[in-house]
Amino acid sequence: MKTDFEAYYASLRRQALRQMEARQRECSALDPAFDALQAKRSRAFSMPAQGAKLTLSTVRLEEEALLKRYGLPKDYLQPLYRCPLCQDTGYVGSPLKRKCACRLKLEQQDRAEAGRINERETFEAFREDIYPDQASKQNGLKIMAFCQKYADSLPAPKIPQLYIYGLAGRGKSFMGNAIAARAIQRGIDTLRLTAYRMTEEVMAGFSANSSPLPRFVQVPLLVLDDLGTEAMIPNVTAETLFAIADQRSAGRLPTVYISNLTPDELTERYGERIASRITDGAITRTIRYSGNSLRTSKGDGR
Repeated sequence: MKTDFEAYYASLRRQALRQMEARQRECSALDPAFDALQAKRSRAFSMPAQGAKLTLSTVRLEEEALLKRYGLPKDYLQPLYRCPLCQDTGYVGSPLKRKCACRLKLEQQDRAEAGRINERETFEAFREDIYPDQASKQNGLKIMAFCQKYADSLPAPKIPQLYIYGLAGRGKSFMGNAIAARAIQRGIDTLRLTAYRMTEEVMAGFSANSSPLPRFVQVPLLVLDDLGTEAMIPNVTAETLFAIADQRSAGRLPTVYISNLTPDELTERYGERIASRITDGAITRTIRYSGNSLRTSKGDGR
């Protein structure tokens, strides 16, 4: 079941209000002056704008002085928001609102898909000691540096698409997750899923008389993992992938494709029409993972 985010954030705000009211009762028991300040604050909201602003500023200073007298923090009577950036609304910015990073992270976690973002697969968690030999290490570090630069240049990298390929166990999925995680941290709406999950969602959409395709096409960053492992369902798999690749490449939308397939194998599986849009040299940086598998070393690269 999908999360009702509006209800979730409303619940957080109610919780913050209850906590603030409990602290107000605590302060009232300490000193009646707190009640007097609260009454003065309430009256301010019926004043003209300029007078209200001055009164509220004065009340705030008096309240901070009173809190200090009792050894309490100056923000003790302020709402305890889970996210101070959006004040538990899920949105930031005015007058044009956009989703807060906290909501983007929640939405990503809410998607029941195999390749969901997790805290173990980030640039910050990257370890050099996972490589079994120097050649693998050099290749991996070079790719990591480029991918980190790509993630930091979002939402408008100079080269919008990446095609990351190589044999299993080299660290491809880790790098895709790290890019997605960095994007989420920076407040960029991101979808990461496997090609298998993509096909599942499209098939489920047929049954529900709806389509997830607009989401795949329009999300600011799409990370499509395990390309080439999904079932080739007639009139579904190739058509969906073409619609995604065609519209995202035309719009130069940041897209990271991850696969075990070489560019030639990609063409053989999906045809020139799809492969040309995924690996178009004008808008795509093709990255090959080489070296030995990390799964036989200390890490678990994919």
